Amino acid sequence: MRGKEGSGLENFSSETPGLVAANLTPDRETGIGTWTDDMLARAIREGVGHDGRLLHPTVMAYEFYRSMSEEDLASVIVYLRSIPAIRNALPASKASHSIVAPYAIPICAPVPTPDLSTPVKRGAYLVQLGACQWCHTLRDANRKPLPGLEFAGGDLIVEPDFQVTSANLTPDPSGMSYYDEAFLKVMRTGRVGARNIRPSMPWWFFGQMNDDDLKALFAYLRTLKPVHHRVDNSEPVAYCRICKRNHHGGALH
Repeated sequence: MRGKEGSGLENFSSETPGLVAANLTPDRETGIGTWTDDMLARAIREGVGHDGRLLHPTVMAYEFYRSMSEEDLASVIVYLRSIPAIRNALPASKASHSIVAPYAIPICAPVPTPDLSTPVKRGAYLVQLGACQWCHTLRDANRKPLPGLEFAGGDLIVEPDFQVTSANLTPDPSGMSYYDEAFLKVMRTGRVGARNIRPSMPWWFFGQMNDDDLKALFAYLRTLKPVHHRVDNSEPVAYCRICKRNHHGGALH
């Protein structure tokens, strides 16, 4: 909501009721105003809250931020401290205490500075920080990626007013082999031809990236191993024999 940016959200996930996204504004009573830099760093990269509790990985994608450089981490913290403080008291998260979070591991050494020397390497780093795998790689019950289906889509996302399945981002004919640098236009407009992208894909965030970063991101996606996995949101949800899940276009295999 405009004017409430960063102030948190109740019922963050329709699939996991009771999850709360914290108030990240520097309000001292309801936000992060009393958190130290170390507390913020630990929450961002290790998934541990300022009070020592484990953060739910559906709310905080720390598994992807573990490789965030020291400089980028510091920049994020400085930015969070610069936004307007908003008083917004939120209830405690009601999520289960039995959180499956295999990536909530302490970082005991400085994170290496990423190699950004080529567009592909820069794109790999940006894809990691953008958490593209979050929706575009299917996982097992222990939140581990399903082998052989990396970036191949198939995650059926159920929202109160719509259902959508994440796309195959690999350069297979069933994925993004037909894309060219019009990919930039898709990220800027949220449209693929005449079709609008559902808001589960935060194109309006990625669309704020500059052209060089978007080109680097696309260059990295072009290097992925092609995976044959048809996903078609214009088709009904059906069982897919490849991923053994139900998703839009699953019956096309």
